[in-house]
Amino acid sequence: MSAGLRRVLVLVPGPLGENLSGPEIRGWEFAKALSSAYEVTIAANRSSDCEREGIRVVASSRRRIAREAMHHDAVISGCLPPYLLALKPLHRFLAISDQYDPHELELATLDAGRRRDRALRSRAAIQSLQLRSADVVLCAGERQREELIRASRSIGQERALDPVVLPFGISERPRTVGLRPLHERFAQLADSDTVVLWWGSVWRWLDAETPVRALALLAASHPEIKLVITAGKPSNKSAERLFDATEEIRSLASELGVLGRNVLFLDEWIPYQERYEYMGEANIGLTLHRHADEARLAARARYMDYLSAGLPCVLGRGDETAEEFGRAGFASLLEDPDAEQLAALLIALAEHPERLATARLAGERLAAEYSWSAVGAKLRAAVAEAAVERPSRPPLLGATARYYARRLVDHLVAAG
Repeated sequence: MSAGLRRVLVLVPGPLGENLSGPEIRGWEFAKALSSAYEVTIAANRSSDCEREGIRVVASSRRRIAREAMHHDAVISGCLPPYLLALKPLHRFLAISDQYDPHELELATLDAGRRRDRALRSRAAIQSLQLRSADVVLCAGERQREELIRASRSIGQERALDPVVLPFGISERPRTVGLRPLHERFAQLADSDTVVLWWGSVWRWLDAETPVRALALLAASHPEIKLVITAGKPSNKSAERLFDATEEIRSLASELGVLGRNVLFLDEWIPYQERYEYMGEANIGLTLHRHADEARLAARARYMDYLSAGLPCVLGRGDETAEEFGRAGFASLLEDPDAEQLAALLIALAEHPERLATARLAGERLAAEYSWSAVGAKLRAAVAEAAVERPSRPPLLGATARYYARRLVDHLVAAG
C-alpha cells in the first residue's frame, strides 16, 4: 500500500448490474485489482447502495460523489466530473483519468447537426479539463497515448503528459457446463451450422450492413452459415439514443429476406457472467467498422471477449488490437470489405475448420498477455508511483466555470 494512500473511489458510468458495457467492465476490473492493495468504493448509477464481491458500491449523484471524494485518497474514472476537479485542491485526492474510450471520435460519426456539434464541443472541453488536472492519465494503446500527448500540447499544457498504457484485459475462462442458449433460443440453428456471432451492440460507427448483405448472398448456396447479432439494449440510455443502429440493420435484413432465417437477432442483453455460454456455441466472431478515424484509436471490449472465449474472429483492419490479433494468427483481417469479399472469407473458414482450429491455438498463446491480473498489477504500480510523486495542482475554477457556462448556453439554445 502506498504511503498516505489507503482509500480509492472508482466511478463507473452505468448501474453495475448483471448487464455490463465496456466502460463498466473496465471500471469493475480496475476496482477488483485495486482492492488487493486499497480500500475501494465504487460509485455507480444505481438506486441504492450494495456490496459486490466484498467491494462497497454506492449510488452516485453529484452530492454523493463529492462527499465520497472527501473521504478517499484517490478517484479514478473514465471522465472525472468537472465539479469534482474544481474541488480537487480542497479534497487533495489523487485524480486518475482513464481516457481509453475515444468518445469524441464516436460522436464525430453521427450525422452533422447542432446536437452533434454541441456534444463535440462539450467533449473537447471536458477532455481538456481531464488532461490539465489529472495526476495520472490512462489509455489502452500506444496510438491512444500518442494522440493524448498531441492533444495535451494543443491546449498549451505546460507539464509533459505521460499517459500509462493499460490494455483492455480478459478474464480467465471458466469451465462451461454444456449449456446451449443460442440453440435453445433459435430453432433455426442446426447442430451442423456454422454460427457467425456479431458480439456487442450495433453502433453507428460499426459496419453491420456488410455482414447482413454477405449473408443474403450466401442464403441460397450456403444456408448452413448463420449470423447471430446480439442486439440487447445497452444500460446507458443516452448511448442507445445517440449511437444504436440496430433497427436500421434489422430493417435491412428484412428487406433482403434473411431476417429470422440466415440473420438472427438476440434482443436480450447477455449478462456478463453468462457470456461464455453464448460465445462457446459460435464458430466465428465478427466485427467490422465504418470509420477509419474512430477505428485507429478504438479499444473494443468485444475483441477481448473473442480472445477470452477462444473464438476465432473476422475483424476490420485499422486498430492496434485487430492488427495484433491478425499478426498472431487469431483473427482474419479485412480492409474496407464488400459483401462478396466477406462472403468468400466466411465460406473458406466454414469449409476449412482446420483454419479455425489453428486460430484458436494462436488465441490461447496470445491470451496470457492480456489477463486482468497483469493489467491490474500495472495499474497498482501506476497508482503507487503517482501517490509518491504527484505535484500540487493549481485550482481550475476558471476552466470549470467556462465549461459549465458553455453547457448552459448549449441547453438554452437547444430549448429554443
